[in-house]
Amino acid sequence: MSDQSDFNDEVLKDKLETLLDEENVIKKWNEGLLIKSLILLPIIIFTVGLFIVNRPEKLTDILFVFLYPVALILIGLILLFFMRSKLQ
Repeated sequence: MSDQSDFNDEVLKDKLETLLDEENVIKKWNEGLLIKSLILLPIIIFTVGLFIVNRPEKLTDILFVFLYPVALILIGLILLFFMRSKLQ
């Protein structure tokens, strides 16, 4: 909290120097592109593979393709919350 109040008390010129400093903790927009691309790549591959290469013909096929990963994620979240509650 004291860091934030110190930042609010600085003059505008000092604030700009802090933000434009190369050794600043705040990352620039392009520093995390590799991680962002690693997160987006499976989603893009899944979408291309589903709708372009392997086009589903029935509504049940589409629902199964989307509900199966959602069900796995929900099971993982339930297990996570269960394990966290046992730790406390």
